[in-house]
Amino acid sequence: MPFSKLKQSAHLRLQCVSTPDEFRAIGFLDIERHVLLGPYFYGRAITALPGVLLMLEHTSPRALSGMMKAMGCTVVVPMSNHTHAVFNGRTWSSSDVGLLRSEILLDLHEPAPNTFAVIRFSSDMQNRGWEEAEGKLHLHNASSEQLSRLQRVIRGALALSCTSMHHRQFAFVAQSLRDELMDALDNLLVLKSDRRSGQRAFERHRKLVSKLDEFAHSHPEIPLYSEALAKELGTSVRTLQLAVQAVHGASLHQHLRNKRLWSLRAQLARGTPATSVSSAAFANGFSHMGELSQLYKVTFGELPSETLLRSKGS
Repeated sequence: MPFSKLKQSAHLRLQCVSTPDEFRAIGFLDIERHVLLGPYFYGRAITALPGVLLMLEHTSPRALSGMMKAMGCTVVVPMSNHTHAVFNGRTWSSSDVGLLRSEILLDLHEPAPNTFAVIRFSSDMQNRGWEEAEGKLHLHNASSEQLSRLQRVIRGALALSCTSMHHRQFAFVAQSLRDELMDALDNLLVLKSDRRSGQRAFERHRKLVSKLDEFAHSHPEIPLYSEALAKELGTSVRTLQLAVQAVHGASLHQHLRNKRLWSLRAQLARGTPATSVSSAAFANGFSHMGELSQLYKVTFGELPSETLLRSKGS
């Protein structure tokens, strides 16, 4: 789906800027140098899936350098057949998918407009079979089938995010979209031999995580500790942690926190007259409002108060 076809909704935010200073204010980059190579335009569409911030970025010709922050892990996917960029001296073609973790110094040269999808995970996605090293860019040359499948999933997620779907329904759909996205990424980033050998173990892990999610959903307000959860589910703490890491690429703590953040977002998005950020936060097990605001902004690209205001039509 082209950037120009996207429409803002309760689930999708659009940001369009016309100067480098505006870009600096909204970006995930600490920019040292930004040189325009033509008329300037930058557009970004943002939607959230569980544990994932999915963005579509449309750029104009430019050269920039600085520090790129990957959150836990970031995957960058070209979304057109005419992508051309030079990233840290390496040519980035329309068949290359980039993977990076932590922070990386960048020197980027884009002689023509580009469109990329940027997939930012709140966890580092370690031990999933992807590249493990931090602080560098890994370029994976994708087959046309692998890339087409990944692009199709991304476009589908963006298209659904444009709809006026009720937030509770979208939260359910978003989990399915995340599963599709993870499967398409694994198909590209994990070696075939590793996928085959890990298939049975993954299915066992998936069933255990499904039970965990059911229990967490039925107890939204109480603290969830690993020892008590493992006992409740009839397994060991280590097995439970390994299962969540295998399925979601996140720690048990991160996964449970993400589940509660999504529950909080659904409550804020309903926006009844009696709803406040603090009451919704406490109902979902959050007590430190400053920490919550920061986590919420990283997860959804906006503050909880912004979600609530939009839901009330303010």
